[in-house]
Amino acid sequence: MIPTILEAWNINVIKHLLVQGYYEAETFDFKEILPDKQNEKDKIRLLKTCCAFANSSGGFLVFGVKDAKSNEPIESRLVGFDPTFDFPEQFGSYPQRCLPSVAWDFKNPPIQLENGNVVHIISIPRSWNVPHCFEIQGSGSDKLKCFTKRTNKGNEDMSYEEIRMAFLQYYEKRLKLQLLRAELEDIKKHAVEDLIKQGYDANTNFGMGEFSLTVIETVLADTYTILAGQKELLQAITEIRNRSRKVNDLLRIFYRVATVGWRGANLPPNVEIEKHNSNIEMLCEPIVLACTRALTLLDEIMAAP
Repeated sequence: MIPTILEAWNINVIKHLLVQGYYEAETFDFKEILPDKQNEKDKIRLLKTCCAFANSSGGFLVFGVKDAKSNEPIESRLVGFDPTFDFPEQFGSYPQRCLPSVAWDFKNPPIQLENGNVVHIISIPRSWNVPHCFEIQGSGSDKLKCFTKRTNKGNEDMSYEEIRMAFLQYYEKRLKLQLLRAELEDIKKHAVEDLIKQGYDANTNFGMGEFSLTVIETVLADTYTILAGQKELLQAITEIRNRSRKVNDLLRIFYRVATVGWRGANLPPNVEIEKHNSNIEMLCEPIVLACTRALTLLDEIMAAP
């Protein structure tokens, strides 16, 4: 089975894939070495793979494994790198050269081999910032932008229609993130200005208007590919949604009592109002804090190149 997370990669997984005859698959690629500085063809090939994974479903680069075409025994194909070689530092220039730059991560520590060398695993997640491209020298001083995707055949050029749709989806997602931001601002404002009552007001008045969660539910579903890797932001939004639902439930119950009058209530109206406002405040204050945190994180995502 091909791993889906960095932590799942180990020497047994690599050996199993080699025995199965894998070399270049839709979600991973074996590489023996980093390209030589003078080898422009290999450097372009690595750039192409970085863009292809980011433009598709993401994937892994496994460095330190010989090409399957070598027909060597499995153990001989596990060559690895000198453990003193600063691999992440040397590799990092490649995703940086993509336009826009591609996010990546690496397994730390790398996988230890019996010969003392190590195998490095690079993870390139699916990007919401698609489409990514890289430049090659064209005729004269012109540079050509190349867009690639990853399939079960390896790296392939994206068609004009695929590139066009990727750009359209990118701008559509940014608009939805802006809509999500506006919704979070509205929730925060409603909690602070309308629902939280303090001082004398807390004994005599109660807030009106439930939180509307229709937009936040829709936008979350539509922007999952953007937010899937944003654990802290998703936690904040989930907290906002759950607490807002509880507030809405309390408001509905209280409105029914307030509408039919206070008959049957165990406490006088002003005491009932104070108790209600206290309950609402306990739920709304964490909502305000979570909104502030979510807005900050969302701004960081939207400001990213």
